[in-house]
Amino acid sequence: MNSLTLEVFGSSLPLAVGIALSPFPIIAIVLLLMSPRGAASGATFLVARLIGLSLVLGVVVVASDAIYALTSNIGLPAIIKLVIGLGVLVLGVTKWRPRAEGEEPALPKWMSAIDKFTPGQSFGLGFVLSVANPKELAFLLAAGVSIGGSGLGPRHELLVGGVFVLIGCLSVLVPVIATLVAPTRMRPVLDAMNVWLVKNNSTVMGVLLVVIGAVVVGGAIGEL
Repeated sequence: MNSLTLEVFGSSLPLAVGIALSPFPIIAIVLLLMSPRGAASGATFLVARLIGLSLVLGVVVVASDAIYALTSNIGLPAIIKLVIGLGVLVLGVTKWRPRAEGEEPALPKWMSAIDKFTPGQSFGLGFVLSVANPKELAFLLAAGVSIGGSGLGPRHELLVGGVFVLIGCLSVLVPVIATLVAPTRMRPVLDAMNVWLVKNNSTVMGVLLVVIGAVVVGGAIGEL
């Protein structure tokens, strides 16, 4: 890797970590792995997540390359990232609120039926959670603009993008592999993860958005 590639990867790394720590995909993979078709459903969910994140990131990178080539405005990627970062920061502040004592967390209805999902339905769920999650889309937009507006060649863009997607999928990849290797030992771990994430998903997402938003804004200001 040359210095520019390392710089672009470094700026996009917090965004990849933000995607990896997104609560809903983690809750989904935990519930799928605990279902009767756990191994098959978890594997198809993982494949869908890899495809979905790669697709969205690839589209943004290609679009950013085209915009950068047409405008030749070296400050444009930083301006776009600044706007995205501010949006993520505001979203995080509005999301980050303490829950009243005894208040049950609001969760999507699909979570109650996930134990009956077929591997095909699990694939669909993984794809939707990867391409239609507004919070993750904000991270992918910021990362795609960073990669596409950096002046890297196609080979290095592919390398950085591939590593980005892999890191973003680690929170799904690791439980799937661990469950395949040691399903019995993973069951109580998955149970505990599910309880904690369901209870704290709003707080986790709020903190995550605030931190990542601040990192994106700070990086964009430094580039201007």
